[in-house]
Amino acid sequence: MLHDRKWHIFAVLTGMYVVAYFYRVSAAVIAGDLRNDLVLSAEQLGNVSSALFYAFALTQLPLGPVLDRIGPRRTIFTLGLVTAAGALLFAFAEGYLGAWVGRALIGVGTACVLMGSLKVYTAWFEPRQFATLSGLQVALGNIGNLLATAPLAWLAEKVGWRQTFVAVAGLTVLVALAVFIVVRDAPDGAVSGKRPPLLAGWGRLARTPSFWLLGLLAFFWYGSYMAVQGLWGGPYLVEMLGCPRETAAFLLLLTAVGFIVGCPLAGRLSDRVWASRKKVLAAGQLGVLVILSLFLGPLERLPAALLPLVFFLFGMFVSTGPVLYAQVKELFSGELAATAMTSINFFVVIGAALTQQVMGYVMGGNPAQADAFHRAFAFPAVGLGLAWLGYLCCSDTHPQ
Repeated sequence: MLHDRKWHIFAVLTGMYVVAYFYRVSAAVIAGDLRNDLVLSAEQLGNVSSALFYAFALTQLPLGPVLDRIGPRRTIFTLGLVTAAGALLFAFAEGYLGAWVGRALIGVGTACVLMGSLKVYTAWFEPRQFATLSGLQVALGNIGNLLATAPLAWLAEKVGWRQTFVAVAGLTVLVALAVFIVVRDAPDGAVSGKRPPLLAGWGRLARTPSFWLLGLLAFFWYGSYMAVQGLWGGPYLVEMLGCPRETAAFLLLLTAVGFIVGCPLAGRLSDRVWASRKKVLAAGQLGVLVILSLFLGPLERLPAALLPLVFFLFGMFVSTGPVLYAQVKELFSGELAATAMTSINFFVVIGAALTQQVMGYVMGGNPAQADAFHRAFAFPAVGLGLAWLGYLCCSDTHPQ
C-alpha cells in the first residue's frame, strides 16, 4: 500500500510540474500576439516574459524555510491557486502592466513545485532513487514544454491566446486540488530531521567556491535555454529565417523532445556510466555553447533540412543541466541539502529572467534586424562560455 501511495504522489506532483512548465515557456509561441494585442515594444515584451522568472527566483530565497515549516503539500496547493489567479489576470490584461503582474504572480505560484516535490521525495523514497526521480520529473514535466509549442500555437490560432490561458487556469486549480487530496509530506510516523539556522546555512554556501561556480553555470545554462525556448527563439526563426509560425513552433517542439529524451540519458550517464556529475555537465554544456553560437549568424546559412537536427540536439545538450541539483545536493549533503538546492535554483531562474530582459534591451527598437538578434544572442553565448571555463575548476561529486 505504501509503495502504491508514493507513486501516486509522484504522478500528481509531476502533473503539477507539467502545468508549471507550460507557463514558464509559453511566451515564445505567443510573443507576436502579445506584441500586437497589448502594443508592446521589444523591451516591454522581454520584461513581461522575464517577470515570471524574477518572481520565481526571489521566491526561492524564503522557500526552504517555508517548505520546512508549512510543508510541501500545503505550500504547493496554496501557491497553485496563486498561479491560477495570475493566469487569469494575464489572460484579461489590457496592457503592459496587467500582463507583467499576471506573469509575476504565475512565477510566485509555480516557484515551489519542483523544490517542494524533491522535498517530498526525500521522505517517501530511498536516497539512491533521488537523482533518478528528479531527472524523471524534469523530463516528464517537459510535456508542458511540448504543450507550449505547436499545440499552443494551434490553440492560439483557433480560439485565441486569452481563452487558452483561461482554460489552463481552470486546469491549474484542478491539479492543485489533486495535490491537496493525494500528497502527504511524509509517511505516517516519519520523523523529520533538524535543520541548521538559515543564515548559518547560507554562510556555509557563500564560503564554498564550488557553490558560486555551480551558480554561475546554472545562471547561464538555463538563461541560454530560455533565450531560445522561452521567448526569442520563435521571433528569431520567423523574422531571420523566414519560417512560418507553425514551423518555428515545430522546431521549438523538437528542442523540448530532445530535452525529454536527454534527461534520463544524462541521469544514467551521471549515475552509472561515468559515475560523475562534472563530466556529464561539462560535456553537455559545451554542446549547448556550440549550438548557441550558431545563433550569432551561422544558423542562417545552414540548409533548412538540418534545422530539425540542430534544435533536437540543442534540447539533448541542455538536458544535462538538471544534474546540477544532484551535484549541489552531494556537495552539501544532509541538513543543508534543501537550502543548497533552493539557492542554486535561484541562480537557474534569475538567469532566465535577466537573459531574456537583457536580450530585449539589446535588441531595442529594431527586433527584425539580423545584427540586433546577433548582438542579443551574444550575451548568453559569451556568458555560458565563461561559466563553462569556471566550472572546470569546480569540485566533482559522485553518486553514492
